[in-house]
Amino acid sequence: MRRNEDKFPDNGFEAWGGYMHAKISKLEEQFSARAGTEETLSNIFNGVSIYVNGFTVPSADELKVLMSKHGGVYHVYQRSDDYIIASNLPDTKVKNMNLAKVVKPQWIVESLAANRLLDYRDYLLYGTSRTQKQINFRKIIKENDSLANDIKFNDTKQEQDLSEIHKTINEPNTTTSDQKPSKERLDNATSLDCQEILKQNLGAVTKTAADPEFIAEFYKNSRLHHISQLGACFKQHINELRENSNFQFPAREQLKEIILASNNFKNLSQLKFEKNKIIMHIDMDCFFVSVGLRNRPDLKGKPVAVTHSKGGQGRSKRPGVDRDTEFNLYKQNKAKKLGITTGISHDEIKIENRVDDIDEEDSKYGSMSEIASCSYEARAKGLSNGMFMGSALRLCPDLQTIPYDFDGYKEVAYTLYNTIAQYSLDIEAVSCDEMYLDCTELLSDMNVNVQGFATILREEIKAKTGCPCSTGFGGNRLQARLATKKAKPDGQFFLTEDLVEDFMYDIKLRDLPGVGSQTAYKLESLGHITCGSLQTLTLASLKSHLGNKTGAQLFEQCRGRDPNPLTFHTVRKSVSAEVNYGIRFENNYQCLEFLKQLSAEVHSRMHQFKAMGKCITLKLMVRAKDAPVETAKFLGHGYCDVINKSVSLQTATNDLEVITKEVILLCKKQNIDPTEMRGIGIQVTKLDYVTSRPTVGAINKFLFNNKIPKAKIKSEIKAELVETDQRNNPTTPTKSKVSTSPKKSPIISIKSPTIRKRGRPSKSLRQPSNNLMNKFLQGQNVGRDVPYKDPMIRAVVKEEVERKVEQSQTPRGLLGLPWNKVRALLRAWLDSGETPLQCDVVMIIDYLQEMVINKNIEKLQVLMNFLRRTTRDTGSVAWLEVYNRISEEVQNAMVAVYGKKLYISN
Repeated sequence: MRRNEDKFPDNGFEAWGGYMHAKISKLEEQFSARAGTEETLSNIFNGVSIYVNGFTVPSADELKVLMSKHGGVYHVYQRSDDYIIASNLPDTKVKNMNLAKVVKPQWIVESLAANRLLDYRDYLLYGTSRTQKQINFRKIIKENDSLANDIKFNDTKQEQDLSEIHKTINEPNTTTSDQKPSKERLDNATSLDCQEILKQNLGAVTKTAADPEFIAEFYKNSRLHHISQLGACFKQHINELRENSNFQFPAREQLKEIILASNNFKNLSQLKFEKNKIIMHIDMDCFFVSVGLRNRPDLKGKPVAVTHSKGGQGRSKRPGVDRDTEFNLYKQNKAKKLGITTGISHDEIKIENRVDDIDEEDSKYGSMSEIASCSYEARAKGLSNGMFMGSALRLCPDLQTIPYDFDGYKEVAYTLYNTIAQYSLDIEAVSCDEMYLDCTELLSDMNVNVQGFATILREEIKAKTGCPCSTGFGGNRLQARLATKKAKPDGQFFLTEDLVEDFMYDIKLRDLPGVGSQTAYKLESLGHITCGSLQTLTLASLKSHLGNKTGAQLFEQCRGRDPNPLTFHTVRKSVSAEVNYGIRFENNYQCLEFLKQLSAEVHSRMHQFKAMGKCITLKLMVRAKDAPVETAKFLGHGYCDVINKSVSLQTATNDLEVITKEVILLCKKQNIDPTEMRGIGIQVTKLDYVTSRPTVGAINKFLFNNKIPKAKIKSEIKAELVETDQRNNPTTPTKSKVSTSPKKSPIISIKSPTIRKRGRPSKSLRQPSNNLMNKFLQGQNVGRDVPYKDPMIRAVVKEEVERKVEQSQTPRGLLGLPWNKVRALLRAWLDSGETPLQCDVVMIIDYLQEMVINKNIEKLQVLMNFLRRTTRDTGSVAWLEVYNRISEEVQNAMVAVYGKKLYISN
């Protein structure tokens, strides 16, 4: 039976079959009435009905007018025989719906241009494939515009640019953007000959962010996007390998045999590294170039660069471009920052910039396309990664360029990681071509020398990938990384304990990880360029010049020390998507549509990483006041002011509607002219993960490395208990009991719909049980003396209870420790300086709720007062949120079990 017949009887719409039937019928009657009163231009679409799904160009309103004027039918709600007009569809719809009649809007426009109904099968959005085809941003070639039949397109015919047509129909002089085109303007525009509109707009057109398919094409070709995504991909790959591994490595035996069989390593003794740790750093040499040269062996030994540009071809100078002004703004901004850092007047600071050798865009040295990677032959001539092509061609006129090969990079990277993973999973993934490996256990187990291991491993990687790599070994990650720089290209270097002091003396400060241009410039202004020079400064002096954190870090680094261990399990802290190229809007409508698309991209990535977030940040790059309107780099962002605005949600989410709504609200509040926008980014932080995989947090680390002075624990706990007793009963220094008066009891009363039985909890509560808390919270009968349980409280904790029911009944984590050790662990957690993780918070809540069940109220009050005091002392919003959540869960448990809240002093 239909829902409207069951739940909405006698609502006045029975004659039409219910409310929705009435609504649909009314809309269709309105369309028919309008079509009957308007002048019919043709019957091209006679017998055709369409339904528009999502954003299209032309828009749904425009298509509605076109159908009414040319004999077709437009449905607001989809019917089974409709042609679905769409530019793109979500993956869920693509997988589940019939795609046989999902057609691109170009079918309508080009049928009008041809003055006949074209075969819709030539315009299917997906054809026979269930993967959406991505367009290529190429120019449309116009060979002869005298006749419509002579019009020729490139190989993506049906994906021609219609943004200019859309612009024409919507009246190009329009400046307001929140409103859709008026009915009058639509009527006038649709009376134009569509064939003429097409002819007028078939010239060279460049797509911008106003195009509905721009984001897909941007991320398809963005090298920075691919690099970051590959890095995140392989960090996740290592996480999954470790979680699914039994940590047995049979491949070690074969590797050991190869090493021992070689005569080159038989007489070599094992090298000694600092603290008896052996850390290896692996870095592929000129990764993008090496992968590209596998298909271009004729370019080996020549200066080669990977870039989007072919170079040496100037383009027509665009009106409004003022490169000198824009470049000077960059330099002035950098000089001001360095002036603030060093205390030197910015007028006295001379800035060398990578744009210094860039000519105007009509010169062969005017290209601002960046070099992603260049060969060692090119580097020998002064080229470097990140250099503009214009500058590179000045230094190396015979530079050869090759395109990106993102599929090849992924293939080689997987081969690299899987090769290492067959011997050990003590891997810290850095990027698609770089990683650290703790070889200490591996080499000890195989009982081979590190020289043989490094040589054979590098040979295996080169044989499998066709690309060379370099390796560095040291006693920590810093030493290993610096050793790799020494080993390049295609070599290996061992920074043993006896070499560290002399080796570090000549290392340039700019080569230390974490030392940026501002820090390096300040140190150079103080007369320090190398680590050896910096070693003459005391720790106090470094802290006074650079701040406590940076000063202490450099004091250790310049001596080759690095206390940070390798991180084998990576936890993603944010999910984001940013576009800073091609952002050119004409109105607010285009801006809002783009925000929706970018929100969908972020939402897709959150699902990929199974993440939910509580903080949404919108980043806007807005053309600076003095910057030229036309940017030096074609469709680049230029010199901008950056605006970051965030909103915090009450609960973590990955809901697309919520993300989109918050992003649009943040954007509207800034009241920025959309024509001035040059870049947009969305970032979600404070992540929770929708996964059953265990996350190792700080609490677990302390549990596995638990060295807490017992005397200190006893004295602190004893003092805390005395303090609590004195507060609850000032005259009598004895422990308070649950059954005492409200002034003395740590349990405070709350209002209740029924009268609760006062006094000590029933005997059934005295037996500790892992299931007892679940029974209380789920409202089951456990005894007649159980107090009233508010059903609202039960609803609040229901989700948490269901999670606990699924967990093992064996006590683990904090539940497996004596309570007198927990406070010291909590103190170490708070003092660790790490961001509080969800897994740690859940572990603490489990322990405290168990104390509620076991009626350890006095001890619970000690811990809650301690948490309240110490989290306030940190002054951190994140830690205060942690305390508030813990407090809420504990109080919910108290109310569920005792009908009263726990007293926590202020």
